[in-house]
Formats: sequence, C-alpha cells, structure tokens
Amino acid sequence: MKVAIIQHVKHEPAGSIEDFLQKSSIQYEYFRVYDGEFPEGDFTHYVIMGGPMGAYEDDVYPFIREEKELIRNAYKEGKGVLGICLGAQLIASAFGKAVYPFKREVGWFEVERLEDELTAGLPSKLRVVQWHNDTFDLPEGAKLLFRGDAVPNQGFRLGRLVALQFHMEVTEELLRLWAKDEGISDEERQNLLSGIDSIEELNAQFEMLLDRFFS
Repeated sequence: MKVAIIQHVKHEPAGSIEDFLQKSSIQYEYFRVYDGEFPEGDFTHYVIMGGPMGAYEDDVYPFIREEKELIRNAYKEGKGVLGICLGAQLIASAFGKAVYPFKREVGWFEVERLEDELTAGLPSKLRVVQWHNDTFDLPEGAKLLFRGDAVPNQGFRLGRLVALQFHMEVTEELLRLWAKDEGISDEERQNLLSGIDSIEELNAQFEMLLDRFFS
C-alpha cells in the first residue's frame, strides 16, 4: 500500500491522517501542487486535501484539471481516493457535477451520519470542523454519507472514492493556526476555538473511518 497526499496550500496538511498512516506503518508521500509537484508512480490510494481555490477554477490553477483526471483514472482502476473539502468538491466536479458558492460555514457544525458500511459505528450526529463557501451536487450513483441542515451534501461515496466536505483531520495545532487567519470574523474565530476540547474525540471517530477506507 502506498498513499499520495496532494496538498494545495501550506497551512492545510494531512493532520491526523498523517498520524494514522504513521501509526499503521503505511507508506505515504506528499505532493505540494503549489510548488509544482504532482503524483507520479504507482499509488494505491490518493488523499486530496483542502484549499481556498474553487474546484471550477481550472483556468487559474492548472493542477485542478490534472487532479480531476487523476480522480477519474483512479476510479476506473479501482483505487481509493479520499477528498477533504476542496478534495471532495474536486471528486464531484471530476464526474461533471456542479460545484458552486452556497452558504459559508466556518467553525464547528453538526452533521448527520447516514447508514453505510464506511460510517457504521459512528454517532448518528457528529460535530465537525467546517471551512467552506462552496457546495457540490452528487455524482450519478453516489451514496450520501453525511447530511447537514444548512448545507445538505456533506459527504458521499462513489465506489472507492470518498468525499468529505468537512475537516475531521484537524489537530489542535492546525485549529489554532487556522484561527489566526485574518479573513475570518471574530465570531468564526471563537467558533473554531470553542471546539478544541472535542478534537481528540473527532480524531478517534475519523480513525474508524480511515481504517475502513484504507482496508
């Protein structure tokens, strides 16, 4: 097993996903597309992280187009892809579905877990970290995994492709870093920091999902 992690910006690394891979002795390699790096070689899984760009900005960010092609090829070859936030939107867009500005969510929000073998055993309601302005339509044949009140489509599975709109990979270090962003309001900053005590529980829940995804 060999995992490629695609990182779009410096402040959005894989967080607890990297911790899980290390603990599980799974080989992985980062590819920082903002530095011109892109996965080459034989990988069994791809993890596509978040970023401030839109999944529809192919003309501004050429790597967006390349990532969509990678996603489609991975699907054809039966390889696993885990998309986080922008990564989730890229999966939807790769299959011709719309990604568009919708409702901004920054901070901790509740999502509902729907029944699936990937999510079995998780609480029926999860409090997760959100940071997005866009949403996506579901690809044909995709199964909705998580649903929100204000933003309904929060996660889906399409074969071995898993898309999560929210951030379960966040660590305390990352959360404190994100809270320093000058582009958020005081209310959003307080919301982000209010859940620091919940990070350990969130990471434990994510570990259950990651274990199933990689196996």
